[in-house]
Parts: sequence; structure tokens; C-alpha cells
Amino acid sequence: MSLTRRQFLWTTAASAVLWPDIGSAGALRAQAPAPGDALFQHGVASGDPLSDRVMLWTRVTPQGGQPVEVQWRIAGDETLTQVVASGTARASADRDFTVKVDAGGLQPARTYYYGFEAAGQRSVVGRTRTLPDAFVDRLRIAVLSCANYPAGYFNVYRCVASRADLDLVLHLGDYIYEFENGVYGDGSGLLRIPQPPRETVSLTDYRVRYATYRADPDLQAVHQQHPFIAVWDDHELTNDAWRGGAANHNPGEGDWPTRRAAAYRAYLEWMPIREARTTDVRLYRDFRFGTLADIVMLDTRGLRDRQVPGDDIEGLNDPARSLLGAPQESWLFDRLRTSQQDGTVWRLLGQQIMFSRVAPPGVPVPLADLWDGYQASRERVLERLASDKITDLAILAGDLHSSWASEVPRTWDGPPIAVEFVTPAVSSPPLFANPQVRAGMPALRARLPHVKYVEGDGNGYLLLDITRARLRGDWFHVPGVLERSAAEARVAGFVCERGSARLAQA
Repeated sequence: MSLTRRQFLWTTAASAVLWPDIGSAGALRAQAPAPGDALFQHGVASGDPLSDRVMLWTRVTPQGGQPVEVQWRIAGDETLTQVVASGTARASADRDFTVKVDAGGLQPARTYYYGFEAAGQRSVVGRTRTLPDAFVDRLRIAVLSCANYPAGYFNVYRCVASRADLDLVLHLGDYIYEFENGVYGDGSGLLRIPQPPRETVSLTDYRVRYATYRADPDLQAVHQQHPFIAVWDDHELTNDAWRGGAANHNPGEGDWPTRRAAAYRAYLEWMPIREARTTDVRLYRDFRFGTLADIVMLDTRGLRDRQVPGDDIEGLNDPARSLLGAPQESWLFDRLRTSQQDGTVWRLLGQQIMFSRVAPPGVPVPLADLWDGYQASRERVLERLASDKITDLAILAGDLHSSWASEVPRTWDGPPIAVEFVTPAVSSPPLFANPQVRAGMPALRARLPHVKYVEGDGNGYLLLDITRARLRGDWFHVPGVLERSAAEARVAGFVCERGSARLAQA
């Protein structure tokens, strides 16, 4: 069910901004600007749904430095009169005035509506949904990554927000970009200059950058409409980050542990995710969609060892180097084995970077920031998939600003044991914006028989439609990101039948 005009009008005249909705023809309607003194200028969001609970999020725009008491409620109807849970939370400077509530006591596979109130003002009404806890025969997910604010409008978010057929959204990272304006996209012409205009380094910098992104009406709309399951990639920290540093971090920007802690803290504050009870970085977690699918989310960024050059064959294959870190790797193997033993139909591996090989063993790799750069780690995963007889696995990735469909063989020229889908960027420049990459792709594809589809010109998203008999991935692209639009077009689709690990064009 899409959000209606009536839901937005739960607010009073002194309430937060009313963002645009989408008419029957898909055209954007007029947007009412937010009053400067509105408390809920960054909208609402939900995430990490379980069968009996979901995380609810908002932010109170501070009118001073004092804490604010916020009331929340979640209900079975869009007017928030059939209340099933409610309470109060405290917005304070310690968490940048963000509010996160783990709203429990809910029923499985139900749509709920929620809102916040403080100082006589009300937020817009959000829509969310719990996961099923038993038999279910269908799941639909939109998969997103790489949203670069100064590079263009978030038309992809608008398109996903307008879909009424989704159970949830998976966001695979690069939710923000850390660069100074003009380094990777200049927002001056579109009036989309990220704040602060310099590179984000401190906790305040990261908080302000999230606030810039979350003021965008299309990002607010997709959060308002759908629950998110999200994980970070490198730009929520800085380019080519690893656990001990980053390519885009230098001594003049302070020590790395401080910057990493600031980025992680801001991410937890601004994202509707359930926080682990540990001071260490812990974003890997899993979700069960009844008996149909287990969604296993990995952190291939924050716990990895340092990258090595693509021509360092010994380093690429060094078993001491890890992409996941030993605890996460062990946890992954346990979750996949348990899912298989429980008889769950599909396993979805949500993570940031492409898993499939783009170079045969012993050959330099064109991009060592992928699983190709951690070949011993990938070999351990492939070995465990084979030894534990893990079947019906779909690996999901972002990061590459392009659309890929691949079969994943155990060995370079062996039969496939899994499939992989890569989602394009929301607004970052597509892969083929680099003429050298475009020119080299035909020759590369000729050497990659397991790759069934590559498209590197469009911005868009991946739609997964999953039944007990098959898993289907369709790519939807927008016409561009330099003008606001709600238009989209399906450009390709591939199907994997249960038990096959093969892809066929849909």
C-alpha cells in the first residue's frame, strides 16, 4: 500500500515538512517547504525488521542545546488511532538529537504505521512491515547502493518509494560520500553542495553530512515508505577504507582510529539499524523471512585487511589476509550451514563488493578492491559452500556503479554453485563513464563465460522477486540524474530456478 495524501496530513499546520507524493501518472507533485523552526526536518525511517519488532527512527532538529522528550507510536492504521505500541524517547546532543526505538510486541507479516511528536509538533507518518515467521510464498526487495549527493538527484529513491509491491529495501553501502564538493561531483549547478563543503573527518563533519543527505525529499520518501536493511561501504568512512586506514586518509586528518570511530558513531546515529551490544564495529547480522529466505548481511569493509596492488599475485593469495576477519567469517559459515539445515528455500548474501572472478587464478586483477583482491578469503567461502553443500544462494553486491548478472563456479571453469546480482548506483557516475573501462569491457567479457550480463551506462536499482520455485532479478534504470524525474524503465532481467545455480534471461 502506498502512502496517501491523508497520511501526510496527520501533521498539523506547525508540523514537519510535507514531502511530495506521486500521482497516478508517476509525476512529482508540488513540494511544500519545511518551516525553519519545524522539529522533524529529516523525516522518519524504519529498519532491521523482525517478525515481532522493527527499529523506528527520526531526528529532532535542535532549537537549542537542551534535550527534547519525544513521543512515538506505532499503529495498524494510517491515522495512528489503532495503537499497538507507544512510548517516549529522549533526543539529546549526545546522539545528534536522533531518536531510535526498537518497537516490539508486533505481529508477523503485518504492515504498520508510525509517527513521532514533540513540543506540539508531529512528524510525517511512516509505513513499515514486519517479517513473516512461518510459511510465505513470495518476497520482493529493492537493492540499492552508491548515492552521491552532488553528482545528481536521487530519482532512483523516488522510484523505489513509489513502488507498492516491496517488502523491504536492502542498501549495500555508500549511503553518503565523504568527499569535498567538486572532488567527485560538483553540486554547484544543481544547488546540491554537500555540507560541510570540505571532506568529512570529524564526528561533527559526518553528522552534518548525514543531515544534508537526509534533508533530500526523495531519500526521505523512500525511508518513509519502506523498512531498510543497510550496511556501510567505504564512503561512509572514506575512500578505500580498511580496518587500519584508508587510501583517502592522511596524517593531517588526525589518527585513523578516531576518524573511524566518528564515522561509525554517526552511521549508527543516523541509520535505522539495531545496534550490537559491543564497542567494536559490528554490522554483520541476519534476518529470516519465514521459511522462504534467510538474508545474511556482511561487512566487507570495516574489518578487512589492507588492499594490495592488483599485480601482487602473492599478496592476492596470501591466506593470512582476510576480507571479513576471522570472527565474521566463522559466523558466516555457521549461518549458511544453519539455514541449509533448517530447510530454508533461499539464502541471500547482502554485502558490498562483487564476489565473482574477473581474472583467472595467477593473473593480475584489474581492481583489487573486490573479492578478487582477497582470493584466499573467497576460496575459503567457495570451499565451505561446496563442503557444506550450500545450495540456492544468491550473492548481492553494489559498489561498481553498474549492473551485473553472474553464475559463480567453484573453480574457474567448473559448474556454478551460486549466482550473483550487482545493483547499479543511485546517482554516482556509471562505470562506463570511464571511456577506458567501456572500451575494455567486450574483451573482458569474452574471457568471463560465467558473466551473463553487464550494463554500465545507467543509474538505477535491482528488484528481486523471490518465490519458492525461482529467484528473479530485474534492473530498472532512470533516464538520468541531472533533472528531477520519477520515470524508470526495466532494462534486463534474469531468473535462477531453484536447485540450478544457473541464470536464464527473463
